[in-house]
Amino acid sequence: MLDPNKSTVLIVDPSASNRSLISECLAQLPDVQTVVAANGAQALNQFCKHHPSLVLMDIALHDTDGLSIAKSMRSWERSAEQPGVMPWTPIVFLSTVMDEDILAEGIMAGGDDFLYKPVSEVVLLAKVRALLRIVCMQKEIHEAHRQIKALSLLDGLTNIPNRRHFDETLRTEWRRCSRLKAPLSIVIGDVDFFKQFNDIYGHQAGDECLKAVAGALNESLFRVEDIVARYGGEEFAAILPGTDAIGAQAVAERMRSSARELCIPHQGGVGGLISCSFGVASMVPSCETPAPLLLQAADESLYAAKRNGRNQIRSLDQGAQKTG
Repeated sequence: MLDPNKSTVLIVDPSASNRSLISECLAQLPDVQTVVAANGAQALNQFCKHHPSLVLMDIALHDTDGLSIAKSMRSWERSAEQPGVMPWTPIVFLSTVMDEDILAEGIMAGGDDFLYKPVSEVVLLAKVRALLRIVCMQKEIHEAHRQIKALSLLDGLTNIPNRRHFDETLRTEWRRCSRLKAPLSIVIGDVDFFKQFNDIYGHQAGDECLKAVAGALNESLFRVEDIVARYGGEEFAAILPGTDAIGAQAVAERMRSSARELCIPHQGGVGGLISCSFGVASMVPSCETPAPLLLQAADESLYAAKRNGRNQIRSLDQGAQKTG
């Protein structure tokens, strides 16, 4: 069992004695652990399974050559979308031949450095330390980039997806549902009489209200593929892929009830409490139909709900749903 807190070095060499010597040498580094492979097939298997921090690979393998395996590793890195898989793993070729052309071919194939056999223990340890420092910095940059990207898709106040995330998800789900001939539903809602709430209780109370409503709406979604985002101001919108009109109305009712059950006082609201109104729209997307049409239908349904008394759900093809 590998230690997740240590750097993993994959050693690929057809010679069992060479694999053992290199492993024993690297054992001097307390934060390094090794896995080994005797041929190209094993190397690829270990690479994809363990996501090593560094690869030390003999350029001459029995079943293939190291250049081909390096190309396959680089191809797998580009296609991998798994957590923890870095976009670049250093590959150091080991060779008994000092040939500039082979060195150039190795770099073109995706290698990063060469060590000539027999490898000096001092040189090997120095190279491994240097490359693992670079890998460590790459991981820190990668994680910082991931966090920045995640933050860029969240609303700063409510901590749910923002409008940018909503738009990106809608484009993705529109294409997917179009390809699968599956329904896609949108629910758009806003907090009733929110301007009056701010006027009465102040903007700080308004912010707390939006946070509470956002949390309630988010908890109303039971499927991981559904999302609710802050659409703008006091407006929220949910994307429900694979959900038809009846299912979307059921989700909207859970959202409406959840917001109402917060029991946030509002002198100017419906029945003296905070409430939300919702518009629902559903269709099976197609290449000929643009996504904004679905948004427009949900938006028109929302305004119908607001015109007809608020704290309710409307869709273009049905009347007001439950209120209370």
